Amino acid sequence: MPCPMAQAPFRSFFYLLLLGAMLLTLALVVRTGAFSRKNPGQPMSAAMRAMMEAETHVLTTEEEGVIGEKYPGARENKSGLRQIVRLAGEGPLPKAGQTVTIHYEGRRLLDGSVFASSREQGNPLRFVVGTSPLKGWDEALLTMKLGEKRTLIVPWWLAYGEDGDQPTVAPRTSLVFEMELLDIK
Repeated sequence: MPCPMAQAPFRSFFYLLLLGAMLLTLALVVRTGAFSRKNPGQPMSAAMRAMMEAETHVLTTEEEGVIGEKYPGARENKSGLRQIVRLAGEGPLPKAGQTVTIHYEGRRLLDGSVFASSREQGNPLRFVVGTSPLKGWDEALLTMKLGEKRTLIVPWWLAYGEDGDQPTVAPRTSLVFEMELLDIK
């Protein structure tokens, strides 16, 4: 009959060997990324992904009231941008990457105060579509024809966002622009 004390070192050695093999395997898997997710920026849980996708931005009731009162005919895009065509244009639509020239006047939605105007400066603004200062401008310009004038109601998330454009525009400020497309190159 074998001595139980003689089996104890063998058993301990076996457990240490097994633990070492498991740690080595874990280290290799982590280091090589063998089981990593295809998109690590997305949560693994389908419920969490759905909740993140459903996250939407909304205007305050005060902003909605001002829009309803001052801009009742505004057409709303899926993004939240609202537009009113004041004067239809003719000709081609600008494409992303083309240079456009515009005149604009920017006002804060709630108080209507003007914070910027290319007409007052006497100098139209030129920029490449897709690189404009505001996401709402790019979205609108892609559907404007040469010579067209529009009123754009740009929600804060398509304007200067969470941070604003200090000191001119406070954070989370929705804006209104009178815009005219002068040239496309």
